[in-house]
Amino acid sequence: MTEYLFLFHSTVGVVRMRKALQAAGATFRVKDIPRQLRGGCGLCIYLSCEPGEEQKWILPGHTATLFRVAGDDYQLLAQFPQQA
Repeated sequence: MTEYLFLFHSTVGVVRMRKALQAAGATFRVKDIPRQLRGGCGLCIYLSCEPGEEQKWILPGHTATLFRVAGDDYQLLAQFPQQA
């Protein structure tokens, strides 16, 4: 399993993803955004899943950034625009 960090454009994205992850029985945590990362709504979701599965949890218009977590390091995987 690999841990991923999702940042969102607003708290609406956090709530939508949390509900979807709960319904799927996924292992995740909602936390404050780590100090070394900036942006988003102030909250983030850590998700543990097999590599490749993280892609299905990207919410177009809501997900801002996706990172792979390695200890205290965050590897930027993708950034997504906010849709109007």
